[in-house]
Amino acid sequence: MIRPATNGSINVLTAGNFGPVVIQKPISIVAEGVEAVINSGANAAGIFVNAGGGAVVSLRGLTLDMRGTSNNGITFLAGAALHVHDTVIRKAPHGIVFFVNSGTRKLHVADTVIMDSELTGISVEAQGTAAISAAIDRVKVENGADHGIVFTGSGGSVTATVRDSVVAGNTGTGIGGTSISTVNVMVDHTALVNNGAGLSATGGSTTIRFGDSTLTGNTVATAAATGGTILSYETNKINGNGTDTTPTTIPMK
Repeated sequence: MIRPATNGSINVLTAGNFGPVVIQKPISIVAEGVEAVINSGANAAGIFVNAGGGAVVSLRGLTLDMRGTSNNGITFLAGAALHVHDTVIRKAPHGIVFFVNSGTRKLHVADTVIMDSELTGISVEAQGTAAISAAIDRVKVENGADHGIVFTGSGGSVTATVRDSVVAGNTGTGIGGTSISTVNVMVDHTALVNNGAGLSATGGSTTIRFGDSTLTGNTVATAAATGGTILSYETNKINGNGTDTTPTTIPMK
C-alpha cells in the first residue's frame, strides 16, 4: 500500500494495471509517458475522493476502464477541489461524479476523454449549502447511454463553463442543467452532435448561455422545461437537427 505524504505526489513510472484508489488527503497522481490503467473499484469507483475540506486533489495521465461494471470512474464527495487532466475514462456508469453538500468546491477537467458511459459522462450536483464552480475545457464526452454532462442544483448552486469541447452520440442530453436552486452554465466553442437534445435546461433557476458553438444531428437542438432558460448568442450554428429550435437570442457584449 502506498501512503504518500499530505500534499505529496504518486508518480507512475511504468505502465500497468493499478488501483482502485481511495483518496483521503490532498495529493497528486501523475502518469506521464506510461499507460496507468485502473479497472477495478473501491467504494463503487475507480478513484474515490473523500478528503478534508481544504484538500486539493490532482489526477493526470490516467486511464480508468471500468469495463461495464457498477463502478464509476471518479467519485468526489469531499475536498476543496478536483483537477482531472489528460485522462481517459470509459465504460463506467458515470465517468466523473462530483457530488457535495456544503462549502465552496471547484472542479476542473481538461484534455480528457469520457466514452461509453452507461449513464452520465460528467455529473455535477450541489446539495444543501454547497457552491460549486466547474471549468471543463477541451473535453470529449462520447457515446453515452444517457446524458453527456449534467449540472444539478439540489439546494446548492452551480456555476459552470464548458469550452472547446465535443459532446456527441449521447442518448440523452448533451449538456444539461436542472435545479430547484441555482444553475448557471456558459457553453463556448463547443460542438453538440448526435445527442438526444443538444442543450436542455429544467427548472426556473437554470440558465444556459451558449456562443460560437455548433448544434447538429441532435433529435432536438435545445429543450427548456418548467421555467428553464436557454440563451443563444448570435455566433452559433443550429442546423441539421431533428428539430432546429430557436432559443432566445442575446447580443454579444
